[in-house]
Amino acid sequence: MRIIENNQTIGLTSGEVKARVQRGQVNKTKKDTTNTYPKILFTNIFTFFNLINCVLFFLVCLTGSYQNGLFVFVVFSNVIINLFQEVRSKRTLDKLALLKVAKADVYRDGKLENLPIHKLVMDDVLRLKSGDQVPTDAKVIQGSLEVNESLLTGEMDTIHKQPADELFSGSFITAGEALCQVIHVGADNYIAKINKEAKTIKRQKYLIQGSLNKIIRWISLILVPLCTLLFVKQFYFSHAAFNTAILRTVAAAVGMFPEGLFLLTSVTLTISAVYLARKKVMVQELNCIDALARVDVLCLDKTGTITEGKMTVEKTISLQSETPLAEITGNLMAQLPDQNPTAMALRTFFSEKTTYQMQQVVPFSSDRKFSCVTFEGQGTYFIGAASILLGTNHEAVLKQERQLAEEGYRVIVLAHSAQGYEEAGLPTDIEPLGFYLLSDTIREDAKETLEYFRSQAIQCKIISGDDPVTVSQIAKKVNLPGAADFIDVSKLTAAELKEAVSNYQIFGRVTPQQKKEMVLYLKEQGHTVAMTGDGVNDVLALKEADCSIAMASGVDAARQVSNLVLLENQFDALPSVMDEGRRVINNITRSGSLVLVQVLFSIMITMGTLLSGTTYPFEPIQLTIINACFVGIPTFFLNFEPDFNRIKGEFMTTIFKNAFPTALTITVGTLLIINFGYWFNSSSKALSIMSIIFTAWNYRLIQKKVYPAINSYRTMIFFSTQILYFAALIVGRDLFNLGNTSYLNLILLIALLNFSAYMQRFADKGIELLMRRYTKKRKSLSKEMIQ
Repeated sequence: MRIIENNQTIGLTSGEVKARVQRGQVNKTKKDTTNTYPKILFTNIFTFFNLINCVLFFLVCLTGSYQNGLFVFVVFSNVIINLFQEVRSKRTLDKLALLKVAKADVYRDGKLENLPIHKLVMDDVLRLKSGDQVPTDAKVIQGSLEVNESLLTGEMDTIHKQPADELFSGSFITAGEALCQVIHVGADNYIAKINKEAKTIKRQKYLIQGSLNKIIRWISLILVPLCTLLFVKQFYFSHAAFNTAILRTVAAAVGMFPEGLFLLTSVTLTISAVYLARKKVMVQELNCIDALARVDVLCLDKTGTITEGKMTVEKTISLQSETPLAEITGNLMAQLPDQNPTAMALRTFFSEKTTYQMQQVVPFSSDRKFSCVTFEGQGTYFIGAASILLGTNHEAVLKQERQLAEEGYRVIVLAHSAQGYEEAGLPTDIEPLGFYLLSDTIREDAKETLEYFRSQAIQCKIISGDDPVTVSQIAKKVNLPGAADFIDVSKLTAAELKEAVSNYQIFGRVTPQQKKEMVLYLKEQGHTVAMTGDGVNDVLALKEADCSIAMASGVDAARQVSNLVLLENQFDALPSVMDEGRRVINNITRSGSLVLVQVLFSIMITMGTLLSGTTYPFEPIQLTIINACFVGIPTFFLNFEPDFNRIKGEFMTTIFKNAFPTALTITVGTLLIINFGYWFNSSSKALSIMSIIFTAWNYRLIQKKVYPAINSYRTMIFFSTQILYFAALIVGRDLFNLGNTSYLNLILLIALLNFSAYMQRFADKGIELLMRRYTKKRKSLSKEMIQ
């Protein structure tokens, strides 16, 4: 490599570039093949059951009773929605890009060329200047730069880079110009390492999704053996016709599988995503709404969420009478090239002026901690940290500066010297003229939004890369509980961090890796964690959170890896988003109770048929009409109802408690119907009409339990669907394969309908008693383990 010196060639030659490309030292990363569409799609256990349903449909077709195959439309709907979600997830991750820069200035054969960043090779010489984004890890070899690494670290302070200092890909050049040598390419880049971890598909264990998968696993163990035994019993022992045995066995299998719940959940979550989109919130993963409704810890990144990411001059304090602070500062801002948040705040507060004649300009650097301008006939004016500019002879001023800093201000001093500035050291006659008191600009909606979370018993923890004292003062301004208790995470070991995450609310000097670890620690403690952020330093934590929320103004990586994106950076949208999550989960829990009834009674009736009776009492088409009128249609419309109550109890426990009494009642009543019918030589069609009327009546009882008629909307929905059900039975007698019932069968049906409410109430008390005993026993076992 040759650096610019006298007349020497700059950069690599064509031959050197070709050699590095052949060695693979080029700024490309290998194509990500970790997650491919087939791998995603066919590892889902639900896909396996869709295949089983297709097999069942094929068996129905063999019988020629095509109307009994209507259940397959629900299956196809589930497959399409599932495929859409999986492919969308993969495509979103494929678009993950941390670098917005497309090209870079690089020297090749002594000439400056503007090349795509994927063509950069090891040891290339780049020319970087103010406004550029660093395309690949490099080190400064000539010149100097002011670099903002907040995208990577979360810290807003500008860092001064001299020759031999390293630059991280993804950071921005705020001032200066330099030649830099490429030291890492491709996957070895700092930002590429974060990118690689962020692009791994996040397989969250959502509670509803986990509960549904648990149901499937249990059904997978019993469905095939139960249905096989049922077919053998009907065909060989009860001597039912082959087609009849097939249809009744398929009905039992279809009833055991809760495809309606999957479809209902998917549709409800999709509608919720559309609603949130109207609120300018983009939902990138539907199942995150489940986690959002159960969040009890919200981790907030300070910059971009609570604050707007910029500084504001709150007030000025003059330390010497008749000092024209506005005129002096206006002239300084007109000459200084600084673009850091402090300089931008001063430019906003003071109008630029050119009444002084500039002689020398020294821009701000993080090493110097100040900037200065020498004006003709005026001397030199300094802006910077008081502890750097002022000596011990100004102890009173320094004490005042510390007091103001403890109040939460970022204090900048304006000072003057009659002498010019020299690199050898500061002048000895510097005198303070005044203070600028700056603060982070708090979002207008932050205080009200955080108050909502406190009212909902949701812990809010601020996790920032900034100074913990500064973060604490900002937390006090928004009335965050525990704002006075803060901790510097940079001084903690892993064990201390795990303990601190439970005891503190304010965390400063947190690295990206530590943010991720804090989220994981909170999850280990049983919390449901939501994380907000907008920078690369937040990406790893966002990926690990149960529900991740990004600001649209943030970097691409943060947006792509997050579950939700606030398109207008509206922090105050979070309460309505959380309310929407609760509405969805509360409604899915109610509808899930109705769907689980069919699963349970199908299993229990199948087992009962194996022990007594002749054939399974239902055909697939008969279960389809019951599901449509008492589960599918009403729950679809009722899922639009508002219900923002806090989620109580576990999803699986709640729906089982609601569904089991009704399922048990349907099982007992239906087995009585088919056995009494067998004794009195009733036709299978007559037993079918009795069974589906008895089943529908019990569904109506559970509807009243989980959907009390508290408004006219519910009353209208249930009235309409019941009218539809009875009309279908009258019109579709042949379609549903129903027949007339005898006098004795009618008496039995009326008796069962009359006593079904008592049977459900008795079963409800029994299951409640068993669950109380189980809960008490589990608590006692937990205490023993702790002791």
